[in-house]
Amino acid sequence: MLLVGISTAAFTLYDLNTQIRFGEELQSRAGFRWGIMHIIILIVVLLSTSLLCFGWKRLFPFNVPIAIIIAGLCYLLFFFTFTIGWVGIVGIFGFLIAFMVGVILIICYLVFKFLEVRKASQT
Repeated sequence: MLLVGISTAAFTLYDLNTQIRFGEELQSRAGFRWGIMHIIILIVVLLSTSLLCFGWKRLFPFNVPIAIIIAGLCYLLFFFTFTIGWVGIVGIFGFLIAFMVGVILIICYLVFKFLEVRKASQT
């Protein structure tokens, strides 16, 4: 998943920097921007990463899905920071995919733990 994220980010930035665009096509471009939304996302990423680091063993097996969701937030922050225009939607889609994968893994782990506890109580 990390490889897909890196390759899509690299391909998108390469595409934005090499194509010649005119008119409305210029709306999406590579560029740096920083605002209050970026600061909020950065604070959320830093807080959640630090909490995950301190509780890594305690959160097992939910630590990896949470890390995937945090990586999706980093992907979103990358696209919001280094792109301008509609191309930022790529970051939103990447975050949504990471969020969905994380939620599905958490649900699978919860079901597995429920079945394990139920099986242990029946014996």
